[in-house]
Amino acid sequence: MLSLQTAPATREDHWHPRATQFQAREMQFAIIAEAEADILGRLLAFFSQLQLVPHWLEVNRLGDNLLVQLRQPGLTPHRAEVIAQKMRSLVSVFSVELENAAVP
Repeated sequence: MLSLQTAPATREDHWHPRATQFQAREMQFAIIAEAEADILGRLLAFFSQLQLVPHWLEVNRLGDNLLVQLRQPGLTPHRAEVIAQKMRSLVSVFSVELENAAVP
């Protein structure tokens, strides 16, 4: 006979608007990628899918690579990490560093 176990305690919902409201902060991304014509569009698409426009964006060419730095307010650490993981999955991206942006 099957025994029914009690359901586990509710788990934290990282996508719930209330979690976003209390945990949201400005996150800074530092991305090193190949200097390809479409890489900026592909990186920024992850934000545009969420109807977000970065607060600050800087791009510098370092030889055959690009250093892309941007700040995006209103992200929870979990959501920012999901975006960073998606960026890392792009073939042209070598690394993505993520940290809380220093508040002036």
